[in-house]
Amino acid sequence: MKQISILAVVTAFLFIGFQADAQKVFATRNGRITFESPTDGDVKAVNNEVTSRIADNGQLTFSLLMKGFKFKLAEMQEHFNDQYAESTKFPRADFKGNIVNLKEVNFTKDGSYKVSVKGDLTMHGVTKNVTVNGVVEIKAGKPTARGSFVISLKDFKIDASSVTEKVDVEVSCQYQ
Repeated sequence: MKQISILAVVTAFLFIGFQADAQKVFATRNGRITFESPTDGDVKAVNNEVTSRIADNGQLTFSLLMKGFKFKLAEMQEHFNDQYAESTKFPRADFKGNIVNLKEVNFTKDGSYKVSVKGDLTMHGVTKNVTVNGVVEIKAGKPTARGSFVISLKDFKIDASSVTEKVDVEVSCQYQ
């Protein structure tokens, strides 16, 4: 009987230990990514259907359908999907990375934390390592992540040189 009690106590401690080490993952299906050309105001689009996850261990992912980008001008949207992004051939864009300065973020305390995120961005069949500076804000135990960066389209083998060569990208996700 004593062995059963010891086994129960050891099992309970192991279970509690695993619970303490378990990561907390927050997610959204309606994150927002916008891009805009610094040289042509017509090259501006928004995608409000971005799937993203952020974990308190620093892992961060984004995934979106390229056809989810909406332009003010229907003609720009058509050119974007058919000629530039080739959305039928390359339907998704994905990012997988980690918060580099995770020790500076407290996921259990409300506040605003500057972060640097490093990871791989895959778009148009090309994967590039990128670093994005941003902010993780914790409010009522829920994180919001925001960041911005510049993409050189030729790095992803997208020839939009007749319109723009770079786009400014902004990311904003409110997690549950």
